Amino acid sequence: MKLNIEYKVKGAGWAEVSISDGTRSVDAAVSYMHDSLSELAEMALSIKSGHRESKVVFMDEPGELQFLVKVVGEEARYELRWYKHWASLGMGSESKYEVELKGRCPASRIIHQITNVLWEIYDGVGEAGYKKLWCQHEFPARLYHELKNT
Repeated sequence: MKLNIEYKVKGAGWAEVSISDGTRSVDAAVSYMHDSLSELAEMALSIKSGHRESKVVFMDEPGELQFLVKVVGEEARYELRWYKHWASLGMGSESKYEVELKGRCPASRIIHQITNVLWEIYDGVGEAGYKKLWCQHEFPARLYHELKNT
């Protein structure tokens, strides 16, 4: 399946993430309450450096979407879980979730998609523009450049 990841900064403290397998798409609002963009960059670097498991949290108000990846060989197995509460902060059970999407793709596909997300924000909004819109967190420039240059 073909995994696609989009992440768009929408306004003061809000973004939208869309993750699709080419057939089905999961869209979620993302709050400034959590530094999801940095976690995405860390996920790509983690996969690139050979780590087997990684997770990104996209917080909404309330609830959260978790993007979990497990790498086996060259293949990545991913799952999107929706929690009604902030499970990552202990405000709900980690075992109470709905699987919104799951599939497999080359691990390199996830790295490429995340790198593209970062490039689009860096090129379109810029570091200063991101900070102005996102308020609480800086654009993960160091992680982006490290990912881009490795």
